[in-house]
Amino acid sequence: MISRITSRLALLGATAVLAVGLTTGAMAQSYTKEHLASARAAIAAAKVTEGFDEILIGVAAQTKQVLVRRAPAASSQIEEATNAVALQLAPKRAELDQQIQELWAGRFTKEELDEITKFYGSPVGQKFTKEIPTIGQALGMAAQVWQKKIGDEMLTKVRAEMKKRGVEL
Repeated sequence: MISRITSRLALLGATAVLAVGLTTGAMAQSYTKEHLASARAAIAAAKVTEGFDEILIGVAAQTKQVLVRRAPAASSQIEEATNAVALQLAPKRAELDQQIQELWAGRFTKEELDEITKFYGSPVGQKFTKEIPTIGQALGMAAQVWQKKIGDEMLTKVRAEMKKRGVEL
């Protein structure tokens, strides 16, 4: 279950990165090799793309599932063909890395990227990288609890206000 959630989060993250990259494509700039190298280092230090290798695995699994439903008798052939195509597509992962590097290079100067790399290389940066997934989950849960609480309160207050106005809800 957790790996499925992680895969979906990675897919959503990749989709967001690609969408941002594509929407800024018209404004694409060329960056120096040094700037892109700094972006690559910052991205690696921050472990931004850590879950993105799972995207192709997830796409392959979805492809198998769709095709096996259509032709269950050919499931072993579908499995074999999908695995072969996935291996052929694996080198395309570099395209995503390039887009992410350009996105970071477009948002940060080389000097800022070097500072980001330095931070994530520090003990506190490493701790931050380790703790942020757990913190993110806790934040998400806290937001859901708060949303429910505030939603219940709003419903109660609106009903009371409407009752004052002569409308029973």
